[in-house]
Amino acid sequence: MYLYALIFPLIAIIAIIWFAARYIRGKNSLSTVILWSLFWIVVSLFAIFPDISITFARIFGITRGLDFIIILVFVVLFYTVLKLYFIVDKMQNDMNTLVKEIALRNEITPDDEEE
Repeated sequence: MYLYALIFPLIAIIAIIWFAARYIRGKNSLSTVILWSLFWIVVSLFAIFPDISITFARIFGITRGLDFIIILVFVVLFYTVLKLYFIVDKMQNDMNTLVKEIALRNEITPDDEEE
């Protein structure tokens, strides 16, 4: 058995516990915990049973198991970047709205300039 077949499941257990603890503290949503738990379970399965990746690759029409894993990682990374983009975009819109409201509340009128 290869060393990575022991290390990846250990990392996966730590990551799943970390995400669950963040969920309990209210810092992660349940969907995030489920998504990342599934990801780490799949990574562990591929590390322990590398032939599974070949089976999944054939299902999706990919020739090698390693190619399937690389494509899977790119999909997860793309999803993460896209989710972060939407979060940043929403924060930017919220900040613009807040700045506009503060500016309108502190508007200087001509009467204020005479004082």
